[in-house]
Amino acid sequence: MKVHETAFITCAYRSSDVLLSGDPYAKLWDNPATKVWVDGIINEVSPAEPYLHCLRNRYFLTAMIDFFDQNPDGVLVNFGSGFSMYPFLIPKHINCMDIDQEDIISYKNLKLNEWMMKGLLPQRDLSYVMADFRDKDPIDIITKIRSWIDGRPSFFLLEGVLYFLSASVTDRLFHSIKLIQKEGDLLGCVSFLPESAQTKVQLRLNDYFDKHNFTNDTFSHQMLSTESYHNRSGYSLIDHQDYIDLSIKYTPEKVIKDKFSILNENMYLLVRNKD
Repeated sequence: MKVHETAFITCAYRSSDVLLSGDPYAKLWDNPATKVWVDGIINEVSPAEPYLHCLRNRYFLTAMIDFFDQNPDGVLVNFGSGFSMYPFLIPKHINCMDIDQEDIISYKNLKLNEWMMKGLLPQRDLSYVMADFRDKDPIDIITKIRSWIDGRPSFFLLEGVLYFLSASVTDRLFHSIKLIQKEGDLLGCVSFLPESAQTKVQLRLNDYFDKHNFTNDTFSHQMLSTESYHNRSGYSLIDHQDYIDLSIKYTPEKVIKDKFSILNENMYLLVRNKD
């Protein structure tokens, strides 16, 4: 498994319950090879994964819509975008930029243009940046993104990447985003708490990725405390939800009762403070 194959897997999860995820387009990425990976994760790691990812998608989609209702001239910047379909789920006038590794961006650009031409997707004007977050000098990326944003309100998203990054790369990425955003801008993040590190289900996930890592891609298994978000320079934490909270909010008939029985990711919203 390569890191980019998780992009297909995430879309498969989101397509499993469109009413919950709010994403009717994720199914376009479905394919037989991904189904094999998904079945493997359901059987070897946790059967709850599709449901949980639908909750996650719904949470961030709702946060985006609320932000752009208040900032109609705002923009969306998705770091580690994978094959997420947020640009097609939010108002069409919102400018969106996807940032990811070259192979992901090239393939995504090709498929989205194909599907828009066929009428399978609504028309959108999307921007892309090819980048490897592990690069030590992000100044060119910072300059490019800042120029594209051009002072507009921004919603940045780090949804599916922090688990795979080292602590040093994560700190550099947060610092880069801080240099780009201005007061009132939002940053959404997803990560696991350190207390989850030794749960049986978390160990099964780590083992699954390591066992199927045939290309030596980076799987760092990073865990981040909630305190680390409180301590992020230039930001204030304004919302924190885990899957227990989201199950209560979005599926009260299906509330998760044991957070240690699932891969319990935590979702964070941070607001950029005044310098």
